[in-house]
Amino acid sequence: MKKAKIPFYSKKTSPANRGLSLVEMLVALSLLSVGALSFFGVFGGIARGVQNAKARSLAANLCQEQVQILKQKNYYRVMVTTAPVFDLRFSTPVPYDTSYFPPETVLEGGITFTRLTNLDIAQEVSGNITTLAPTSSDTGMKLLTVTTVWNQGQDVRKVETRNVLSNPDAVMTNSILRGKLTNASTAAAIPGGSVVVSENTGFVDTTNATGDYEINLFPGNYNLFVTAPGFFSKTVSVSVPANAAVTQNVSLSPMATRTLTGWAWVTDHLVISQVMGQVPTSLPSGIRGEYVEIFNPTTFTWTVSGNIGLKFRPLAWIGPERDIAINFAGSPATIAPGGYYLFANTGPVVVNGVNVNPDAVWDATVGGANDTNFPYFDTTPGAEDFNIIPIDTDGAQEGAGHLRLVNTGTGATLDTLGWEGGGAGFSPADYESIPISQWTGLQNNEQYTRLSSTDGASAVLGRAYDMNYNIYDFWTTVHAGGAMYTPRTTASSTQTVLSGTPPIGGTVSCTDGLSAPDAVEWEFYTNGVTNAWAGRYYLLNVATGTWSVYLGFGTRFQQIDNVVVPVGAGDIPIPDASTVPPWQNAGYSHVFLTTTTTDGWVLGRVLNTGGTGIAPGIQVTNNINTVTASNLFPYRYFLRTIPGVYDLTANPNNANANYVSAVQPGVTVNAGQITSGVDFVLSQGGGLNGFVSRDGTNPLPGIAVTATNGLGLVEATAVSGADGRFRMTNMSTGTYLVEPQTSSGEAAAPASVSTAVVVGVSRFVSTYTVSGASGFITGGVTAGGDVLRTGVLVVASTATIVNPPSLSTMTLLGAGYYVASSLESGSYFLEVRGSTNPPYNVYAFYPTWNGSVWTTVVKSSTNLSVEPGQTRSGIGFDW
Repeated sequence: MKKAKIPFYSKKTSPANRGLSLVEMLVALSLLSVGALSFFGVFGGIARGVQNAKARSLAANLCQEQVQILKQKNYYRVMVTTAPVFDLRFSTPVPYDTSYFPPETVLEGGITFTRLTNLDIAQEVSGNITTLAPTSSDTGMKLLTVTTVWNQGQDVRKVETRNVLSNPDAVMTNSILRGKLTNASTAAAIPGGSVVVSENTGFVDTTNATGDYEINLFPGNYNLFVTAPGFFSKTVSVSVPANAAVTQNVSLSPMATRTLTGWAWVTDHLVISQVMGQVPTSLPSGIRGEYVEIFNPTTFTWTVSGNIGLKFRPLAWIGPERDIAINFAGSPATIAPGGYYLFANTGPVVVNGVNVNPDAVWDATVGGANDTNFPYFDTTPGAEDFNIIPIDTDGAQEGAGHLRLVNTGTGATLDTLGWEGGGAGFSPADYESIPISQWTGLQNNEQYTRLSSTDGASAVLGRAYDMNYNIYDFWTTVHAGGAMYTPRTTASSTQTVLSGTPPIGGTVSCTDGLSAPDAVEWEFYTNGVTNAWAGRYYLLNVATGTWSVYLGFGTRFQQIDNVVVPVGAGDIPIPDASTVPPWQNAGYSHVFLTTTTTDGWVLGRVLNTGGTGIAPGIQVTNNINTVTASNLFPYRYFLRTIPGVYDLTANPNNANANYVSAVQPGVTVNAGQITSGVDFVLSQGGGLNGFVSRDGTNPLPGIAVTATNGLGLVEATAVSGADGRFRMTNMSTGTYLVEPQTSSGEAAAPASVSTAVVVGVSRFVSTYTVSGASGFITGGVTAGGDVLRTGVLVVASTATIVNPPSLSTMTLLGAGYYVASSLESGSYFLEVRGSTNPPYNVYAFYPTWNGSVWTTVVKSSTNLSVEPGQTRSGIGFDW
């Protein structure tokens, strides 16, 4: 029986009323899905934008909160950051304090933030706020930087707030020191010079366009340390009376300068130095030879067998490149510096009438890798064809291809050569920048030879020129039209290397302390035969004298010592016959970056206030490496270290007790470069120490103590430690008024002590007793053991409280109340006046909703003694 054919819809039903077919439903569903995905995508973008805006707003609030907290403190208790740490996750490293104001982790709005705080001594210099070293005398101004950091997906975000803290009790300067800085030879004004009062680096100014400077300061006798780029520095003594304006003009002698120049090269890898398409062999079978020559321009020996391989890909093939299997049996194992290694399909090959036996040959095993992967390789007896690299006559577009030299152990590419073919319309799959330009491609008897230098190809110099542009690196020759270069093997003599890869973007710097680091750049070189590019450097404004020059490129590096820069005119090519090392090839001022380093250097001087050196030499450190500055002219130090941002310290820990310690903050060190001009001027000094207590016996930590010199400047600030001791170890000699800095409600006895700082001695000042100092209460709030993330009001008082106190005249006249709100993390922090009798009662007020009305549930902890300077922790409340 024939089966009935069931229609998709009844013939009586109009197609317009038939509903949807399966295909139509799928199409509609797809359109709805696309719309939904678009909606969700837009919604997701909006949600991310809202979340980012929320995070930035909360971060800004956290920054502002910290600013307000610190601005409410006693100016001297907001301590300057002496040893900042840098967050290097941002393009501009973020400094922060890890001692006085360590990083805080804050949970806010479900987002975890990290709040970083940094404080610098600040000074207005030429209309700008400038930060000074933390060892500088107090200027009455501190720059507060608060940075809040958080993670937004895979990114790290930050919000930064800056504010200035001013000392309301700062002594106003009432004298003016002004003058003009000029060139001693021409009397012309010197703009951009620096005039620093050695006794207080906060007194500083930069000369303007007309060479003028002006410094507001206290009356006294000073030493001015005056510097300007390109001039010898000078120290000038000056006396400034009270309520007067003193003019002190200064002239500086210009340094004689010259320009150092030369060519720079990197030779850190093997290169493909020759490729031959087809060439006659001495074998009677008439097999056409092909070969690949490689060269070692480096200063070390390379192992070839088992480590070095070749990969080839003809253009006409579709698919990956293939390894050329090589038979290393009986072959030399290594290539010496300046030596060659020759691979060929057979041997000997005949070039310029010379039979050359290769070091290794293609593996001719029947059915082996070469026989399988390369159709031009035929091992049929009597019809052998050992050619793997095709030429233009082997088929359409067969003249194009690429060859790679690889490290078989790591897979790294050492060198690549690619060439066009097929009417120049077919490019290889791989090449360096631009392939060898060819119309027909690799031809019979055609040879690609790498240049030996910017002068072109050579038969007597190593084939090393490698600017990573195949089109410029090779000289092409067809036997019938030009001279051939005989291939070389490990049996050939080594050749002199005169070039390599130009280290473009590398840097060159000098220890003269005047010149600024410069870059190695491209320079076009034409010789009438071929055109080439090389790495040329010009180091400008190098001071006369004898120096060391450093060239760096990544981890590659070269140091040139005994570079003599005499007075005169014209550029000085280096290296030369007298430098160390001398030029590698006489008459060629070429530098080869043959060593490896990841370090950089800092160059500067250490001087006393008289502008001369200090004996014995002063140590300089970045807390990783330490060197000693010379006490002989020009009083330099030279610090080698890993790259980074550092605070450099001269005379760390007052190792020489006769002089103060000094810090140069935020010194950037780059690999292979010299950061110069990081100078220190140290005055003679000693130290003071003392004891702060709450009752004459027990220590009181956290009290700031200042030492004010005869000019009214706070030269040193210290904070009493857990043992109550304070130490000021970095002070200039003289008489000081030493006093604890008390807050409202606190009193110190004695209020101040006058004492003298003498050279090399740490003198005990006094025992200070401070009454009314603060203590702290900390704890957490929970409900059923879970953290309460909503704010809970916490109140501490020596009085008994039933309900949260309302403000009235009775409130103001009664016992004090100390109030805080718990954070989202459930913790709270209360600062209270230290008291053991009467003790404190602490109350926590938590509002709850029973469905119709709010009820405040109170928890308390009573009879708490809080010692001044101590923390009473673990006072928690649970509902």
